[in-house]
Amino acid sequence: MKIFPRKDKTQRGEGNFYFGNYGEIPLGISQTRIDEKNIDKSKDTLHYHKKGTEFYLTTEGKAILEVEGNEVELNENQLVMVEPGEKHYVKMVTVTPFSVISICTTKKPDDKVII
Repeated sequence: MKIFPRKDKTQRGEGNFYFGNYGEIPLGISQTRIDEKNIDKSKDTLHYHKKGTEFYLTTEGKAILEVEGNEVELNENQLVMVEPGEKHYVKMVTVTPFSVISICTTKKPDDKVII
């Protein structure tokens, strides 16, 4: 068994934590918590993954995920899968606090393409 402490994901702002920079973890795993204090500092960007499949598990609150131009509501206790090549981003948080765990099946830096 190993325990991995969370690390701040500074490029995304306050409330974002990343676990994929541990060599033993073969996935990209992030935890994001957005509340009234950091909602303006935590913005996602339209992107896609070349080979990685990304999963969004909402643990609290609600948000809008845009996938290929279609809006999908991220609700508490819901899991959404985004296939490789699908352009997507968290467009808007609608209920705070909003917490989501995102897991990408690859953590290679060149897999994520920002549009």
